[in-house]
Amino acid sequence: MSGVKGKGRKGLTKADLVDAVYHRHGGLTKSEAAEIVGQIFSTVKTTLVDGRPVRIKNFGSFEVSPSPGRVGVNPLSGEKLFIPAHNRLHFRPARQLRSVVKDKRTSED
Repeated sequence: MSGVKGKGRKGLTKADLVDAVYHRHGGLTKSEAAEIVGQIFSTVKTTLVDGRPVRIKNFGSFEVSPSPGRVGVNPLSGEKLFIPAHNRLHFRPARQLRSVVKDKRTSED
């Protein structure tokens, strides 16, 4: 998303996305842009909570998968502990996104 300014090493924030929508679509107020971005995030979150994947063309997909309970080891004390079952969120970048990020990295070396 060219033209979107993140604040240094902090990265891109929700406020940065709101600003990008606001500046790209001149007919919107800042609060309307914030509502649009908020609705997008809300829809993605609700879809994932419902157990359905979210696929965004040329960007990637988000999926929730169950992780079974297991025995783990505390690396400091060596003590065994039980890690309860939980859901994991996975992001798989689209080939196009991987390619763009890879090309950007290699051009900076």
